[in-house]
Amino acid sequence: MNPITFLVDHMMVPFLTFSYNHIFPNYGFAIILLTVVVKGLFYPLTNKQFRSMKAMQAVQPQLKELQEKFRKQPEKLQKEIMGFYKKHNINPLNGCLPILVQLPFFFAIYYTVSSATFKEMIAIPGINPGLLPFWAANLGQPDHFPFQLILPVLIGVITYLSQKFMTMDPQQAKIFAWMPVLMVVISINMPSGVLLYWVVSQALSYAQQRYINQKSDNAVTITS
Repeated sequence: MNPITFLVDHMMVPFLTFSYNHIFPNYGFAIILLTVVVKGLFYPLTNKQFRSMKAMQAVQPQLKELQEKFRKQPEKLQKEIMGFYKKHNINPLNGCLPILVQLPFFFAIYYTVSSATFKEMIAIPGINPGLLPFWAANLGQPDHFPFQLILPVLIGVITYLSQKFMTMDPQQAKIFAWMPVLMVVISINMPSGVLLYWVVSQALSYAQQRYINQKSDNAVTITS
């Protein structure tokens, strides 16, 4: 059994079923609660990720000086940068690991919401198949227009806001400027249950990222 199937069968479906039957009879609420639980489990890793990103942002001027100094000596530059990271106790991979670890959960919720099992669950007579009667009314399908745009646009907005905390050179900034629009286009026809998970997950990550940045800035102000 692959990890995604394991998560679907032994975590996602049982959790959604338990939440609907014993906490609150709404699968949209169950997905929101599931997202909060997953984000809570990975809070320490995500915390480490954002602190690493903040540290990388703080040392960008020194890194640019090294790149300028050794721009004609690639091997020397690589050695100097590795030494710089070691000296300042920075691991660039810390910014990528939490994202990679959480990806299986995103795929798992996608396969869960798209699965025949989930569609059978929400098709049972008397079961509420969505979040609200007029919005995300069937979590296994894309929402209907114009409500179809709400979750994708929220994803685009949060993506845009999250980029404000990233340090990018002008060339990267031009490329990433299109990322919020791309996220909207990619997500617009996804099942609303997947988008609900995605929006809540991104919103929680953005709140955590903002908190860590503000805390770091306050620490700098106090110690300066």
